[in-house]
Amino acid sequence: MKKTLIILAHPDLTRSMANKKLKEEAEKNTDIIVHDIYKEYPNGKIDLEKELNLVKETGTLVLQFPMQWFNCPSLLKEWIDTVFMAAHFTESDKKILANKKIGLAVTTGGVKEIYEGKLEGILAPFVLSIDYLNAKNIPIFSVHGVMPGKISETEIEENAKKYVEYLKNNIE
Repeated sequence: MKKTLIILAHPDLTRSMANKKLKEEAEKNTDIIVHDIYKEYPNGKIDLEKELNLVKETGTLVLQFPMQWFNCPSLLKEWIDTVFMAAHFTESDKKILANKKIGLAVTTGGVKEIYEGKLEGILAPFVLSIDYLNAKNIPIFSVHGVMPGKISETEIEENAKKYVEYLKNNIE
């Protein structure tokens, strides 16, 4: 069984409540690799060869990030533009991401009611990109209201456990 690769894109994980806990819980599973791209590339310059090698070796890919103005952090956008493009338009006929499972794990500062019935629409460009790569979309995992005073540590713990179950249920 190939490992699950989480591309973690949080600009300031030290100040994170939810993403940090999701990461910690995911890392307890030896079949999961958490790749923190803000830690790996503080200068914003992505090592394409390294990233393609990581992606090639994975069975399931999850993009984990906090929503920022209804989008992903800028370095994740750069990672997607760089890695997805190269993975899809290879010189060989073998498309690196074709038939791999790819999912999204997002956190929002806004409460769930703000996003109800809208999250799939907001994330549609990601889903369409996954489809374009001939990959397999897996359900979106989301945690809402992750601002101080809106969510308790207990709720974060519960969501982290749900995240691990989500990952286990979607491992290739």
